[in-house]
Amino acid sequence: MGSLTLFVRDSNRIEGIDRDPTREEIAAHEKLLALETLAVEDIEAFVSRVQPGARLRSHEGMNVRVGPHMPPPGGPQITRDLCGLLVMICNAVNGEVSLRPWEAHLEYESLHPFTDGNGRSGRAIWAWQMLREGRDPFALPFLHRAYYEALEWGRRQL
Repeated sequence: MGSLTLFVRDSNRIEGIDRDPTREEIAAHEKLLALETLAVEDIEAFVSRVQPGARLRSHEGMNVRVGPHMPPPGGPQITRDLCGLLVMICNAVNGEVSLRPWEAHLEYESLHPFTDGNGRSGRAIWAWQMLREGRDPFALPFLHRAYYEALEWGRRQL
């Protein structure tokens, strides 16, 4: 089984999806990871393939709660904020801003731009940024990698 398939399996399991990834899920990841830049439409297309029925929370009233976290309310600002975040991620890859992949992931998950599929799309965006930075997102399972990145960041703060 390839590294990408293992990544998608790990990403699904984090969401409680305990099965092998579908061909559609693998293809969605391959397509996203091959993009040179990311735009809102790219993430919408990805989410529609891995979580059919999920929608961008671009209309007022499309509010969600994620455990104790209350993301920003649904509405046009969600689209603008997602667009701005994706621009920052692309600029970080180009060295124009300092935004580490785990920081971008935290921002994305806090925004929670979709009604569903945010965890898997957020991890795919994280992998996209890692690849663009010349880092292997598939060397360790996502949670292990995130743990070590958090430790690395914490050590730099001391």
